[in-house]
Amino acid sequence: MNFIKKICCFLVVCLVFVTLISRETNASEGEVTLKEAINIGLQRAKEWNVNAVLSSVNSVDEKMGGSRGETGKRFNWFMFFVVPGTDDYVIIGISEKKIWLFKPGKQTEGPTIPYDEIKLDSSDVLQLAKAKYGLKPGKDWATGYHFTLDRIDGKPIITVVGTDRDSRFTRISFNAQNGDVVSAIHKLPYGGGLISRRNATENLTKKGMAITGVVAGNNKLVVWGDKKTTQFSTTKQPFIEWSQNNGETWTELQVNNYVTHAWFDKNDQLFAATEKELWAGITSKSKGTKILSLDDPIDNIDYSLNNHIAVLSSGNIYYTTNQGESWEQASVPKPFNVVQISNNGDLVGLTEERKILQKINDEWKQIPMPNSNDEPHDMKVINNRLFISTQNGIWIRDLQEKDWRKIKVDEEVVQFIKKGEKLFGYTHRDEAIYTIHTKDEGKPEKVFDAVDLIVLDVDMMRDTLWIATIPNYSWEEMTIEQSQ
Repeated sequence: MNFIKKICCFLVVCLVFVTLISRETNASEGEVTLKEAINIGLQRAKEWNVNAVLSSVNSVDEKMGGSRGETGKRFNWFMFFVVPGTDDYVIIGISEKKIWLFKPGKQTEGPTIPYDEIKLDSSDVLQLAKAKYGLKPGKDWATGYHFTLDRIDGKPIITVVGTDRDSRFTRISFNAQNGDVVSAIHKLPYGGGLISRRNATENLTKKGMAITGVVAGNNKLVVWGDKKTTQFSTTKQPFIEWSQNNGETWTELQVNNYVTHAWFDKNDQLFAATEKELWAGITSKSKGTKILSLDDPIDNIDYSLNNHIAVLSSGNIYYTTNQGESWEQASVPKPFNVVQISNNGDLVGLTEERKILQKINDEWKQIPMPNSNDEPHDMKVINNRLFISTQNGIWIRDLQEKDWRKIKVDEEVVQFIKKGEKLFGYTHRDEAIYTIHTKDEGKPEKVFDAVDLIVLDVDMMRDTLWIATIPNYSWEEMTIEQSQ
């Protein structure tokens, strides 16, 4: 691993550590600019080795209040110093003007930035970025404004990170010696939307939106997601809509907060889960009835064909066998990734350690794998049958039995999508989607090639396959904003 890669890996660990120890405060006395941070670090680096020279600097996200970069200052900074002609380097971390990290090491010699080459400070380039490009602070990730200093193509380059007028991730880089713009780029979305596929013909609607879910009822189709997504958030302008004419027209539904999951019961009654709530009976005229409200976010949710419901939240399972009229609670013995509930009300979970557990009376018992070398990628329960995907194929067994049956599939399926009695599977690297027979053990059929698409959900209504996709993002050059 070369110098830069090693530093980046270490930085990620340090960033998490700083975030965890950060505290909320409105005080900004401890904030410093990039050059002020360098002065603090350089003094300590020179004590370590008189020949130490700066290699790079970057600010670090935190939750300490203050200006969050609005004045070109941050509480937390990391910087790297090297000793030219040697493999010695040191990482120095600063928080509120004090050094909290000092970590020497040895690695391939890195680039150097003599202090006298740094003519501009973070406060200077921030004003330039605002004036030329209308740069705004980040909100969802890398909050506020952030700053980096690196040597690129032999020049000291200061980069300020924020968002453009449409809240898209943006980086503006300047020559630290004269303020010339070196690069101005932002991440623009491409792709995204709802794809319908019928008889090998594909149509795209809701183009550019982040469609995070789709579900088909007897006569209705429901989609949900975000109309104005950014790279780090799909909750900017959340929506849920339904169509009663196979996607030709759509009606927006009333739901509090953004929707994370939705389904129809056998009576075509629509259920929807938000971050901490579960609603039933949603229509175009009513937001329905709230049947569950939790203190902590919903981590995973499942429903059976007769609409038993199981909800996983903060290490507990809340489940109902009467459409939400009453709920029972069970704690999980180990952290679960997936919870499932059968038509009989059996609870089954897939743990973070990739073990399958079934609740029998008041105990959780492990279900043995069909092969000792197998490890489940994913798990679903339909009716009272357990489906698992492994590196060796898809396996099925009744929950009340012990014998496994194997389903032959052309590609390795790593994730399931369950829609009532229908089961779909993503292949490795999400390149294809298969439909998996749940009433017999026929061979799964490929129904969609998902190469170059980010598919989040899929369902089928009669002879039409509906695919929910979200945008991907790529760096594109920016144009200078005109003065308002």
